[in-house]
Amino acid sequence: MRDAIDAWDRALLLRLHLAGQEPWDTLMYYATKTWVWLPLFLWWGYLLYRKYGRAAVRWSVFTLLAVGLTDFVCGRVLKPLVERRRPSHEEALRPALHLVRGYAGGTYGFPSNHAANSAAIAFSVAIALRQRFITYIAVGWALLHSYTRLYLGVHYPTDVFAGWFIGIILTGSLYLLAKWRKAL
Repeated sequence: MRDAIDAWDRALLLRLHLAGQEPWDTLMYYATKTWVWLPLFLWWGYLLYRKYGRAAVRWSVFTLLAVGLTDFVCGRVLKPLVERRRPSHEEALRPALHLVRGYAGGTYGFPSNHAANSAAIAFSVAIALRQRFITYIAVGWALLHSYTRLYLGVHYPTDVFAGWFIGIILTGSLYLLAKWRKAL
């Protein structure tokens, strides 16, 4: 069963990994960088302030806690526990990949921190602002941010799916806890 999933994962990655085409290489290389999205995050912060006033700080802290939790669980707990090598570190797969600017990421990739963190941010923004258009933008951004990891060849699709699942579950759990404690 595990071999079948791994084969499916590799095949899907190779279909989604389209690197080696300019200007996409440059776009995806920078789209994976969190700092590039700072204006978007500031815009969301502004929208939070407009909706909640000074209470927007609570939502900002909530989002930071959600991202911190997902980042910790994925990077410090699950990656060392699972020890699944990234595609960019698989000798058999590496010749089929085009590593943009030589970027290969760390050794282990399951689950994807980028996917988990972007799902946590998107879910936080969606539940805080509760506006369909903003939710579409947040989810669209998170999908693009997550896809860059496949394009760059540093994650398998299941790494990204697992990251999304973890980001949504942990953020949802944190939200329920915050509502129960009347913190939001």
